[in-house]
Amino acid sequence: MLVNESSQTPDPSGERPDPLSVQVIENCEQCGSPMDMSEVMPFAEVNCPSCGAALRARKHFNNFTLLQLIGEGGMGSVYKALDVTLNRHVALKILKKECSANEEEREKLAQEARLTAAINHPHVVKVFDFGQDHGQFYLAMEFVEKGSLDDLMGLQKRVAEAQVLKVGMQIAQGLEAALEIGLIHRDIKPGNILFADAHTAKLVDFGLAIVMDEEAHSRGEIWGTPYYIAPEKLDDQPEDFRSDMYSLGGTLFHALAGRPPYEAESASMVALKQLKSQPVSLEAFAPDVSSETAYVINRMMAKNPDDRYASYAELVGHLSYAREKLLERARKPIQPKEREVVETAQTRKLSAYLSIGLLAAVVLTILLIFVFRDSIFPSGKADGSSQVMAAGDAQSLLLGGVSMLAGGDYEKARGTFQHLASNETTPQPQKNWAFLNAALASLLIGDKEAAMESLNTVKQAGLYSTDPKNAKLANFFVEASRVTAQGKSIPNSIRNLYTGREEAFALLLFAVWDWEGKSEFASAGQLFSAFLNAKPSDEWIQQYHPLAEKYVRDWKLLEPIEAALASTATPEAASALLVQVNAAKAGVRTGSTIAGRLDVIQKRLELMGAKP
Repeated sequence: MLVNESSQTPDPSGERPDPLSVQVIENCEQCGSPMDMSEVMPFAEVNCPSCGAALRARKHFNNFTLLQLIGEGGMGSVYKALDVTLNRHVALKILKKECSANEEEREKLAQEARLTAAINHPHVVKVFDFGQDHGQFYLAMEFVEKGSLDDLMGLQKRVAEAQVLKVGMQIAQGLEAALEIGLIHRDIKPGNILFADAHTAKLVDFGLAIVMDEEAHSRGEIWGTPYYIAPEKLDDQPEDFRSDMYSLGGTLFHALAGRPPYEAESASMVALKQLKSQPVSLEAFAPDVSSETAYVINRMMAKNPDDRYASYAELVGHLSYAREKLLERARKPIQPKEREVVETAQTRKLSAYLSIGLLAAVVLTILLIFVFRDSIFPSGKADGSSQVMAAGDAQSLLLGGVSMLAGGDYEKARGTFQHLASNETTPQPQKNWAFLNAALASLLIGDKEAAMESLNTVKQAGLYSTDPKNAKLANFFVEASRVTAQGKSIPNSIRNLYTGREEAFALLLFAVWDWEGKSEFASAGQLFSAFLNAKPSDEWIQQYHPLAEKYVRDWKLLEPIEAALASTATPEAASALLVQVNAAKAGVRTGSTIAGRLDVIQKRLELMGAKP
């Protein structure tokens, strides 16, 4: 093989030549005629124009000899190759020429390769070497020869639940090791998960997707596999490790259900955004999967990154727990069937006596009830005071719960509201107010399931009264419960629909749901402000003003930080913003939800080089 060096001679300007312009000349192995292979794909089969002999083009890349094409993807082709220097087989990935487009891209790719090579973890494919030949970059990687998860899914359609959970644990551990040196993957999919053996999964192509990502972004496209790409990337929002977590969840979902979480006729941005705005449930497509596994996968694929796991360690712990429970159930021995007892003449005679005795007892009971019916069922009229709790007593209990909740005793307040709501003698509207306040208390505690249960009870019961004078309040209860029980973020524009005297309570309920249930701080902050500006007729609703004021104060701590974060690009700016984040964390008054968001911002700033 000959490489024409003429194009590599420096021009008078002193600029380095473009490696893409290298001319590759190879001689025919049969007749020795020179052939221009510059535009021929590596390892392609060609025929000599002089003698017609068939041969493989461009089989040698520096000290590597290509042996077999084993895969093709968006970034290039992968070959089984022999490292003739060390006499070992490697997987040689030869990247597409667009990855070598200019000096800046080449340096970026080289830096990513160096970082990837620094990962030393049993569940990440090791990078041995990185170089350039024939005008193209290549990476020499650990040769993993047992196929990919994509191959396994092609053979089995649905992969065994225990195996999928083990793969998830191993890949999450590999992702965690990479995150420790600041790397995220950006293109997790079944084809990038390889098997070294039946029990060991490894992640490949770590850290290299950023190059193709930026290349695609410059063309207005999305880099990544549409089935598994995180929703925030479609909205051009910042990525972090939780975007990889979403993609891993989508991959495990596909392996368990035998189909990807979303399927669309096109991969257009609009179609993908519309699809991924809808929640996805593993149970809907794989009802036989255990509830523990379904919970983990659904949480990994939460639309809001803050609803996903806060760390890979937490994710691995949950995957491990789901797998242990699955194996524990599988290990339980099958219970033997009870022995069948054949009925004898003696037992038949005894059964007959028992039946006669039972019949006699029933007849005697009926006679006694008939004789003493007036004593057992008195005909006197009741005034209803013993059957229905007085409205004044119900209101007193309700106001007691409100005082406890406004004072910060959320658990005790919830107990009061739940007792009042579950009591069959509680009159309306106090019963429905108790349900809504119980939901509010549950959200403040962090118990979304209990809140949904209270709201769904009101929604499903429907209007408590058809009397025209109660119509507005009856509709309010059902509609406020329905809106919150949808489980979606509630836009702050809804405040224009709740301007009535009692309806201010709904603004508070919506605000707490957005904040504590969905981590949508901006819309929640505006809803809290709208609640404070409302003028409810019931004084008890105003007792919640101090509670709302705490949330507004915390929102005002977070809001400027979020705004500044979008424009923070240098380590110096990140350090300055980190000071503000630490001050905000010291001033938080509403609990762990906003503190968790500030922790995420802090980690992101530290990855940008911020110094405390």
